[in-house]
Amino acid sequence: MAGEHLSPEQADEYAIGSLEPGLARIIALHIVECPPCRSLVHDAEDVAAALALSTPLRRSPPGLKQRVMVKAGLQRPGIFRRLAFVGPAAAGIAAVTVAIMALTGMVSLRGQVNDLRRQNSDLQAQVSTALAERTEIAGISQRLSAAEATTRQLGQQGIADRELLLAMLSPKSVVAEVYATSSQQNAVGRLIWSPQQKTVFFVADNLGPIPGTQTYQLWVSENGQYSSLGTFRPDASGFARYSATVPEGMSGYDTAVVTLEPAGGASQRSGPSIFAADLSSFHSGLGR
Repeated sequence: MAGEHLSPEQADEYAIGSLEPGLARIIALHIVECPPCRSLVHDAEDVAAALALSTPLRRSPPGLKQRVMVKAGLQRPGIFRRLAFVGPAAAGIAAVTVAIMALTGMVSLRGQVNDLRRQNSDLQAQVSTALAERTEIAGISQRLSAAEATTRQLGQQGIADRELLLAMLSPKSVVAEVYATSSQQNAVGRLIWSPQQKTVFFVADNLGPIPGTQTYQLWVSENGQYSSLGTFRPDASGFARYSATVPEGMSGYDTAVVTLEPAGGASQRSGPSIFAADLSSFHSGLGR
């Protein structure tokens, strides 16, 4: 045993039982206390077992025993001496031959195992790279989806801005003053009726923030009966823009109010009023 640890060759020889008994006992005691060498011996035993299962035993060809004896320089004694001497000598030579063949096979099989391990490591690296690329692609796709959603939102806002601008510039449009209640003293608003677009626009600024459980709701009244035109929420800056299509005959409506209602809107007006507008100016020029 060289140094403090076993070499792979010593581990292979120990695994196939080709070491001298004394050295084998020393190694057996050593691997009890040395985890690295114990692991090396276990690997060698696994390779030896695989080699034993993968290489079927075959009967030696005729004349092999005689050729081995000749190569070893043994003389052919008489029949009785040959019976006493050849048996142990041939067994020793055969054991050496088997050990050499086993070691050769183990070295070859160990190389194959190491190759498989390297290939497995390379494959794992490729899989990790592919997963990382897939994650990166997913992140890019998510960002693209978010950018597309933002683009659509900006496009919708642009269309809404254009429609509001056309309503404000049209000489046929009617604008009603909107008055804020005491709870929204700094808020300002306008209600615009566009007969060409058959649409009511409501624009307000400086609206106070509201919780997610509430929403603003626009109502119009006719003979004391309120009808909902829908709900809206301001943005983070307190700006709100809302539009709704109403039935023809709006000249019959008297007032408009904005109330604070539960999220999703209410079927009947019940919350506090935020804005109020007099729609009497709408009674003319509506283009019915």
